[in-house]
Amino acid sequence: MQTQPPETADTAARNGAALWVALALFLLIVLSNLLMLRPRLTDRVDTWSTKVMQADFTARMLYGSFLPFGSVRAEEWDNVLKILTSRDAPLGALVRAVVLIEDRSAALGEQVARQRIRQLLQRLPNAPTRFPAPQRESILRWCRAVYGEGRRPSEREVAEFRQTIEQANLGWFRLLALKQLEFRAGNVDEARRQDVEARAQADRLQGSLLVIFAVIALLILTGLALWVAYLAWKASLRRPALSPPLASPHADVVLWGLVAYFAATYAGGWIAGLIGRALPPSTNLLVALVLLTQVATGGVALWVLSRVMQKQGVRWQEVGMIWKPLTGHLVWGTGAYVAMVPALLLAVLLAQVLLPSLPSPAHPIAGVASAQNPAWVTVLLFLVAAVFAPLFEEIFFRGVLLNALWARTGSRWLGIMGSALVFSVLHPQLYLGWIAVFVIGVMLGLLFVERRSLLPCIWMHALNNTIALIAMQLLRSAG
Repeated sequence: MQTQPPETADTAARNGAALWVALALFLLIVLSNLLMLRPRLTDRVDTWSTKVMQADFTARMLYGSFLPFGSVRAEEWDNVLKILTSRDAPLGALVRAVVLIEDRSAALGEQVARQRIRQLLQRLPNAPTRFPAPQRESILRWCRAVYGEGRRPSEREVAEFRQTIEQANLGWFRLLALKQLEFRAGNVDEARRQDVEARAQADRLQGSLLVIFAVIALLILTGLALWVAYLAWKASLRRPALSPPLASPHADVVLWGLVAYFAATYAGGWIAGLIGRALPPSTNLLVALVLLTQVATGGVALWVLSRVMQKQGVRWQEVGMIWKPLTGHLVWGTGAYVAMVPALLLAVLLAQVLLPSLPSPAHPIAGVASAQNPAWVTVLLFLVAAVFAPLFEEIFFRGVLLNALWARTGSRWLGIMGSALVFSVLHPQLYLGWIAVFVIGVMLGLLFVERRSLLPCIWMHALNNTIALIAMQLLRSAG
């Protein structure tokens, strides 16, 4: 028999204090994120980071000879060059364009290639950049000597220019630049070695993409089949309308846990930022700091939620802590993930087609996950993305927020959409990246409503993040 909460819980439920405090904290976090985004919106270098990464990725993919990418049209290379040389392009993008034109000079025509390189060299000195002045001057000297003057550099210059190229953050274009430098210096064997490595990395990328595309195609077909089977199953059922697991008087009680989660997240992020600025630059330290912050903030919020629930007699089953049947929940979570893939890809494609000028960056942790890391850092990344993030986020966004909105309003759709919106906006994939997260949040909400348990949601969330980490590791291994 359910324990009846005291009169204070009824009063709190009526005035909705926790909901308003949670909303105020949510708006504070969003405002803080937008203020942090403001420099990126006005800084021409930062706004170009996604474009440069996409151009680097596309050029490397087109460079390979692995089917079905073996035949590349000239227009495809032109599209890459248009991205790299458009208005307000930073120094790094223009240097990549110079390197690519030099490499494609035979196809473009020597005279056309020389003219385009001269035009870009004139833009380099005034291009925006984050490089310090000495490094910027070193890059300009290298480009003028190798691509402008076309002379054979001295041994001292070759050594200097090698170091410049290695430090210029050119990504895969670094191999082409080294090849061209060694060829200009007369080191034909070394130039050939760099060319072989560039093509090997391109072929590995193409092979990895084929594997990923095949998996995605299989997931799309299976996901569509699951939707058809699910809709047919729902149509055959005759069951009453679902009610939320949470009793209506307890909605405001559990929302104080969400208040604690927002407050801890905001304070924890601020403190972690101060600590991060005091630490020496290190990816390993950054990952460890993120994990510690995540565990501390989520743990504090979970402790507060547990205390208010215990005080007001709210059971854990009411927020979705229902583990049986375990196998059934895991099967539903896996099926929901597969069914989400077609909807997720469709949303991403529509966003890019309708708003092509807006970049859709990945989660910041993606850059760390795609880098070369020690094994223990990879384990920490897995704990951050695939263990603690699904656990805490599903408890507070689905178990608390969706549940409470559903209980207070009687509308499960308001709970699903409201929790998905908050879930997506609080993720750092700004510009258009939040749309994909919103689709994931909607699917997680539908799954919670269907199963009335957090376990399939946690499992689906963990699957999504784990597969994303695996894909990034696969692409990283491809060079």
